[in-house]
Amino acid sequence: MNYALVTGAGRGIGRAVAIRLAEMGYRILINYLSNAAAAEQTLVAIRERGGDGELLPFDVADKEAVETALDAWRAAHPDAFVQVVINNAGIRRDGLLMWMHEEDWYRVVRTNLDGFFHVTQPLLKEMLIRKTGRIVNIVSLSV
Repeated sequence: MNYALVTGAGRGIGRAVAIRLAEMGYRILINYLSNAAAAEQTLVAIRERGGDGELLPFDVADKEAVETALDAWRAAHPDAFVQVVINNAGIRRDGLLMWMHEEDWYRVVRTNLDGFFHVTQPLLKEMLIRKTGRIVNIVSLSV
């Protein structure tokens, strides 16, 4: 079974991408950070369309959290393969730069940029070994 991991899949573009990939036959790993109810709704929508998936909560900005979640998933699915990675998780901290707190700036950078690295890097090796895989990087920030 081929899997697709969609970060930020609880709502918006992430949810739409997850549903479409499920319709294409992928089993979806629905990543989210804090809105478990929205992620569950994504899973319900996928199952209503004949697909399947599972929830995989972690903070893409936290390298250790990503590694822990992916390692646990691999241990539970030793024969599975994440063939598609959609890096969609993103945050915004709107405001004028002159009033922006430094921590807000770094949180945006850690989520929107470092998150791509934290999620993709540990999955890339298997894609290279299998000579197949897709990585798509988007950041949807609409509410």
